[in-house]
Amino acid sequence: MERETNGMEDEEGRQKIREEKDKSKELHAIKERYLGGVKKRRRTRHLNDRKFVFEWDASEDTSIDYNPLDKERHQVQLLGRGFIAGIDLKQQKREQSRFYGDLMEKRRTLEEKEQEEARLRKLRKKEAKQRWDDRHWSQKKLDEMTDRDWRIFREDYSITTKGGKIPNPIRSWKDSSLPPHILEVIDKCGYKEPTPIQRQAIPIGLQNRDIIGVAETGSGKTAAFLIPLLVWITTLPKIDRIEESDQGPYAIILAPTRELAQQIEEETIKFGKPLGIRTVAVIGGISREDQGFRLRMGCEVSANIPWGGGNFEGVGKWSPSPSPQIVIATPGRLIDVLENRYLVLSRCTYVVLDEADRMIDMGFEPDVQKILEHMPVTNQKPDTDEAEDPEKMLANFESGKHKYRQVGGGGRNA
Repeated sequence: MERETNGMEDEEGRQKIREEKDKSKELHAIKERYLGGVKKRRRTRHLNDRKFVFEWDASEDTSIDYNPLDKERHQVQLLGRGFIAGIDLKQQKREQSRFYGDLMEKRRTLEEKEQEEARLRKLRKKEAKQRWDDRHWSQKKLDEMTDRDWRIFREDYSITTKGGKIPNPIRSWKDSSLPPHILEVIDKCGYKEPTPIQRQAIPIGLQNRDIIGVAETGSGKTAAFLIPLLVWITTLPKIDRIEESDQGPYAIILAPTRELAQQIEEETIKFGKPLGIRTVAVIGGISREDQGFRLRMGCEVSANIPWGGGNFEGVGKWSPSPSPQIVIATPGRLIDVLENRYLVLSRCTYVVLDEADRMIDMGFEPDVQKILEHMPVTNQKPDTDEAEDPEKMLANFESGKHKYRQVGGGGRNA
């Protein structure tokens, strides 16, 4: 009976609680309906609000002032190449280097310190010398240039050479071995810096060596073979030039076309006139008698002035010496002049074939061979080891003992 009574009391208690909850909800609903309830607003976060960072700066750590273990923290030194994960490798390397440096400094004796200082001075001196040697060739003097510098120089100017004992190219006109009067003429002609073909061809031409130069049109090939020729002519004694004037020119320059020959003549007169060197062009389309007269008188005539008619007043510059020193010609007309005895090549030792590849393609090879037959055989270079040696050949050339025939060729294509 007691259990049944207790069960009924519990049921009544739970019923009262439910009624109270329902009544409370009903009152809350009435308040919201007539009085309006308080709504919780969601907090919005602005982008410029600072976010709390749970990281502390090392300077804010105050435990280092109180804990003696924190004042002298032991740095882990790993053997070999090991490093601590999660820490910057460069920083670890710097700290290790500093640690071992301080450790070695404490253990070294005074003598060892002096030896280490001497080693470091030697190392710094070696590095400074290496930096000095690795300067660009433009920052060095001519006598400081090494083989490596010359190789870089040729690469910078796209110069390619084939042959033995080739001289170094010209860095600038002032660094060249050209005589002052030649440099003065070059400056007056407006040549500020040598072109790549001039840088390498001129030193070879000054050594009395045969050369084939390949360069594009307008690269200065004419000056490349003219300058060594003018240097050689101006070194000859003046009395010899006058006494041997009836033996013909010192040089002939062959061109495949009349227009090219006239261009070369203009350039040659521009260089040779200030030096007193006479030039005559022998080209087709002009009276053979008029050209023969000019060859006998050594008259310099501009390519822009018309020829013919026998009227030479104001045409050119008359010279007391009866023979030109440089003759520019096309192969066909030069053979005509030689066969009619208007010109001889008894002292000609310099032959230039401008645009030789084009000349051969046009079928002028037999004419060139015929012209060479009119030259003396005494100045042909013998087929001996001594004649082929560039050093001995240059010594003979400078002493005036032998001046072998020198041939230069230029072309646009290899």
